[in-house]
Amino acid sequence: MRFIALCLACLVAASPALAQDGWSFRQDETGTVRAATCPVNDDETGNSLCLSLGCRQGQPLGWRVTMAGGDLPDPLDVEILVDGARAGALTLTQVPSEVPFDFVASVDPDRDADLIQTLRAGRAATLRLGDGAGQVERPMSLSGSANAIASVQAQCPTRPALVTDPEAEVAARLAAECAEIDGELEMLDGFARRADLDADGREDMVLEYGAALCSTALSLYCGSGGCATDIYLARDGGYLRAWSDVMRGVVDEPGAPRVALSVHGSACGSVGADACVLRVDLSGDVPRVVERVSGPDATALLDDLYEQAKTP
Repeated sequence: MRFIALCLACLVAASPALAQDGWSFRQDETGTVRAATCPVNDDETGNSLCLSLGCRQGQPLGWRVTMAGGDLPDPLDVEILVDGARAGALTLTQVPSEVPFDFVASVDPDRDADLIQTLRAGRAATLRLGDGAGQVERPMSLSGSANAIASVQAQCPTRPALVTDPEAEVAARLAAECAEIDGELEMLDGFARRADLDADGREDMVLEYGAALCSTALSLYCGSGGCATDIYLARDGGYLRAWSDVMRGVVDEPGAPRVALSVHGSACGSVGADACVLRVDLSGDVPRVVERVSGPDATALLDDLYEQAKTP
């Protein structure tokens, strides 16, 4: 899965190999910027542990934790202590990556503002990953964190901008992309679907790019994992793009602020053709993966939800 919620997968492309001492600001050729530190980075053993805060330019802030060596649970609970006091806690979701353990989460401005400020102002921190007997705890320098995080904050908004008309805006962008390769865009039925996905009484929107056909590249937005799909949640004053990924389908969970996303099998640690479903909680502005279901159980879950959708 490309966890966007909000282009978080854009962070995955960046290598975790950074200097061990303190924080640094990095920008790569894809437009990804990040403030990062690696309290563990051993070239001899290949073991590493890195924490970063960043985004692709213009996209919202996201957290990322990568580790090579050892084991971590999914989802991953992270507690951060600064100068001996608890500064905040995060829950991150694992994403497919070249790194053995790669976890991401959107920044929640209401939850994380104080934590980010404390990381900028503090002198030393401790990372606690997971819990119980398998908990990993590492000291972490905050040298350079103020400048590195400030540089990222200057380029990454904490909240995505609301969109007035997602269907028209995305259709116009796709038409322009198709025209760049000398094609014409044909919009089929099913491009936009409206439903109350987060159970707040307002109609949200699912945009399925597979219904946008470019004459010179019919599979421009689709691949083995499905087709690019956006989920927009209705908010006062517009729509919030809450999720954007390549997927095989979006199924509502009636009466609950959740959807089931049928995605590439690798998101469940299996081969691409295997069934994999992410159950995503859409309550609030920051979606959370609350369960991963794979194999026959995933197929059964989707069948059950489809049947519920048919029931009046």
